[in-house]
Amino acid sequence: MEKEIWKDIPGYEGRYQASTLGRIRSLTRKVNGKNHYTGKPFLRTAKGQILRPGQFCKNGHVSVVLGNAACGSPVHQLIMKTFVGPCPDGTEVLHKNGNPKDNRLCNLRYGTRTENILDVYRQGKRWRKLNIEDVQQIRFGLTTGIKGSELAAMYQVSESCISSIKRGDTYSWLE
Repeated sequence: MEKEIWKDIPGYEGRYQASTLGRIRSLTRKVNGKNHYTGKPFLRTAKGQILRPGQFCKNGHVSVVLGNAACGSPVHQLIMKTFVGPCPDGTEVLHKNGNPKDNRLCNLRYGTRTENILDVYRQGKRWRKLNIEDVQQIRFGLTTGIKGSELAAMYQVSESCISSIKRGDTYSWLE
């Protein structure tokens, strides 16, 4: 069984910690409060707890709200920032096993967008609506004279998607 190690999240020292098992917790701390009746400020103790991640986006990543933020922070990014350091330019956090909810440190690494996309395809999943074979077949269809509108209907994508493939704006990394 993997041992869980907790460490302060950079920028949230003494308030929030991340663990090597992909969990985020708040620490017991004093916070400002305001009496609802008198309006007088006071200090109260906020008990530390493991935060329950919420859904972050349609691709399955999860997030937690730290402090009084209006939106959540992706858990996988917090884990890497805490244990590995800031994300180098031109890279993003990748999930080795392809499961965006598995935020254990041993399952995360930094890599390029292209590496991320190729990982998804190697796992037999789709990056978007189209997989590698779909794109290759669309390109072949375009060379044989099939109309973009027909290909769009066949693959249930927009005509602009087909046009982007034709121009090389999307899937240009795919030979």
